[in-house]
Amino acid sequence: MPPLDETGRCERRRAAEFERAYADALVEGESAAAEAVIREAIEAGLEEALIDDHVIRPALQLVGDLWAEGDLTIAEEHLATAISLRVLMLQREAFRVARRRASHRILLAGAQGELHVVGLHMAGSLILHAGYDVRLFGADLPIDEISSAVEIHRPAVVGFTTASAQTAANLPAAIDAVRRLAPEAGVMVGGLGVDDAWSAVLDVVVCHHVGDAVQHVDALVQRAAHN
Repeated sequence: MPPLDETGRCERRRAAEFERAYADALVEGESAAAEAVIREAIEAGLEEALIDDHVIRPALQLVGDLWAEGDLTIAEEHLATAISLRVLMLQREAFRVARRRASHRILLAGAQGELHVVGLHMAGSLILHAGYDVRLFGADLPIDEISSAVEIHRPAVVGFTTASAQTAANLPAAIDAVRRLAPEAGVMVGGLGVDDAWSAVLDVVVCHHVGDAVQHVDALVQRAAHN
């Protein structure tokens, strides 16, 4: 086996930290804590095989050793095994969803003239960490540039933000530009300038809270897959 580079060594150190936390959760019989450790490991960017080999497996070996030495009862050892089987199923599903999301590109931008894009960056970060391929164009994307951006990046979902009535007035034309090039793409809009009526009138998803962005993108991607 070739020697690890610095990235590999760093990942192994992180895995060792998660392994200790996961082993503690198993020994205590804390299912929720064990699941939280694995979720954190996934969010930290550890690969599935690394979590299997350097977090879950050594923790289970420790549990087996403690049972053999009489420090854990057979019931506690069985509980640790049951927790790990559930965690493995949850992990497999998490990576399956991440792989599916990675195949979809999400384009995010401020409406033409819109300079307030902190919320857009927050949403972009959440969507990126959920596994999607995010292309963040930032503030003030001119309507004339939208067609080119859509043609080059071929997004599954396009998200716009607007904080005022002035920039909101530019969104219908922006949405039309998206639909001309990618009629199958979902469109999401957010910000203080959004009119709730657009949901029906423009056939877009209105996102009122940054924390809902991933859920809305998931729904739009699934809807496109069924069309």
